[in-house]
Amino acid sequence: MLALLRYLMILLPAAGTALFLPLSEVGLLTLSTLLLLLWAQLRQHGVPERMHAAAAMAETLGIVCIGHMYGGLLFICHLSTLLSESLRGKSGLQPQQLVVHFIGLNATLYPIADWRLTLAVNLCSLTTGFLLLKLSETGKQKYDLERVYDELRSKAYELDAARSRLVEYAGKVEQLAQAEERTRIARDIHDDLGHKLIRSKMMLEAAVHLMPEQTDKALGLTKQVKEHLTESMETLRQTVRRLKPEEAELQSFSLRRLIDSLAEDHGLTVRHRVTGLPRPIYPSLEIILYRNAQEAVTNAIRHGGASEIDILLHYDSSHVVMTVSNNGRLPDEPALRRGLGLSGMEERVRLVGGELAVGRGSPFQVVTSLPLPHNS
Repeated sequence: MLALLRYLMILLPAAGTALFLPLSEVGLLTLSTLLLLLWAQLRQHGVPERMHAAAAMAETLGIVCIGHMYGGLLFICHLSTLLSESLRGKSGLQPQQLVVHFIGLNATLYPIADWRLTLAVNLCSLTTGFLLLKLSETGKQKYDLERVYDELRSKAYELDAARSRLVEYAGKVEQLAQAEERTRIARDIHDDLGHKLIRSKMMLEAAVHLMPEQTDKALGLTKQVKEHLTESMETLRQTVRRLKPEEAELQSFSLRRLIDSLAEDHGLTVRHRVTGLPRPIYPSLEIILYRNAQEAVTNAIRHGGASEIDILLHYDSSHVVMTVSNNGRLPDEPALRRGLGLSGMEERVRLVGGELAVGRGSPFQVVTSLPLPHNS
């Protein structure tokens, strides 16, 4: 609309002026108007940013010259120049350009003797210039906001990509650790237990051959085989013992241990239920479930005065979902926005691509949903 209004502010004053001119001068005025329209079109689309000030000055001088030649309503064309500056996107209309506009406008109005018309035109132009200046500032603010929004969106995409890479890297690290552990176990079995069993087999075969003729020697070999088998069993026990962590380590992030400690320390009624098809999950996911359950229960006691806690753990084909609910008081919205530890819970969950939901109804619920790897 502003672009159309700019062209109309050239055409309409020229048409109004042509009505009062001799027919011999209308053709030259028409040519001058067409050249001015062409220049306006070039300024809108073909002039580099660094040349806009010079182009605006040239347009103002052109309007002054045409105005002195034909008079009439051509002074209105200066408003078209003002509109062109307000259409320049991020740079927009500048205060110094208003000064140039008023100089050109009054230079065009100078031949007109009626001071009342000059005053009215200046007041109208001043009001229009002020409105366009504010419009230009609004346009620049909009441009800055769009640029900031684009940058934030780009950073959000980068963070999502980084989070995905981090989740993938964590899975690969755990798989690599498992592969290294399997390799170590295989090497221990092959180098130690395997050699002992092969040696025992060879000694048994020798004892079988010696049994008919050299019974005493065969019995001696059999006793050695027995000792080797005893050593092999001890080696096997040690290997299995190394595979199995300590009981304290196994229970350090166990929900059952958390439930028992809460019931003992705070006298709570804590109910734990598992649905779906339970299966082993990565230790990193177990830690997140443990920490979120611990935080949710702590908040229920501290802020809600809860006496009963329900922990539901549900397994489906692609997620494990933990719901912690309590019979305490419902927190208000400001408390939720301040955190109650929810920011740390959300950070842990989002790091592995999961989701955290907080129920607003009764009973109050905190739901942690974690994706399960396909090979878990």
